[in-house]
Amino acid sequence: RQEFRARVPGVYVRVITKAFPQICPVSDISATCFAFADSPRNYSSGMEFSFDLLLGKRLFLGNLKAKVMRVLDKGIIGCNFMEMERRQEIKLDKLVLEVQKRLIELRKAKREAQ
Repeated sequence: RQEFRARVPGVYVRVITKAFPQICPVSDISATCFAFADSPRNYSSGMEFSFDLLLGKRLFLGNLKAKVMRVLDKGIIGCNFMEMERRQEIKLDKLVLEVQKRLIELRKAKREAQ
């Protein structure tokens, strides 16, 4: 948890399962990890899985891998990204950076309005 974690509305994970793809909202995301909301069905610490990252229901990054680091009581599954390609890392960094910039602008506008 060393990095800035952004709450980005409209970001989802599409977990690739044998039966059917499962789409869950992302609670927060950083360049190295993310958390998503789901009833902790079959998730347990140490489990690895494949998924797609969706932005506004459209594919943002595909064929990613993650490792479950923790499963919280409230149905939040905390994961680390695994084996990302350099271009995927760059694209994800850009998304997180844009969110940081917007938050800074909002805080600045709020202070100026007071």
